Amino acid sequence: MFCPNCGKDSPPGAKFCESCGNAMPSDQTYQAPPAYGSQPFGQPMYAPIPLKNAGIAAVLAFLWAGLGHIYLGQIGKGIMFMLVYIILWVIGFLTFFGLILPFIFWIWQLYDAYTKANEYNASVQQTGRAPW
Repeated sequence: MFCPNCGKDSPPGAKFCESCGNAMPSDQTYQAPPAYGSQPFGQPMYAPIPLKNAGIAAVLAFLWAGLGHIYLGQIGKGIMFMLVYIILWVIGFLTFFGLILPFIFWIWQLYDAYTKANEYNASVQQTGRAPW
């Protein structure tokens, strides 16, 4: 071990330099303190959001307009679709002409519920959050 002051070689374990009397550095090695309470890397801090089944959304939309959207969490849109569907049926019966409009709307909302379920699942898989 060499003295940091004069550079002279001293025997191992010496507390002072034999040449200049300077205090020798201790040969203790320092260890980093252990890390307590650290979060394991890559583990989420929340429960994953379950995916929605596009088939169930389509079946519910088939049974009644708007139910598929309510299943997907778009409650306002689902209720609005229910009301529009009822209004289209009333107009269709009153005019005897517009019975095709409720059918077209029913097909469209069924397709929309199916595609929105796939959109929802893609968003949950990419971001881990529901899109709406």
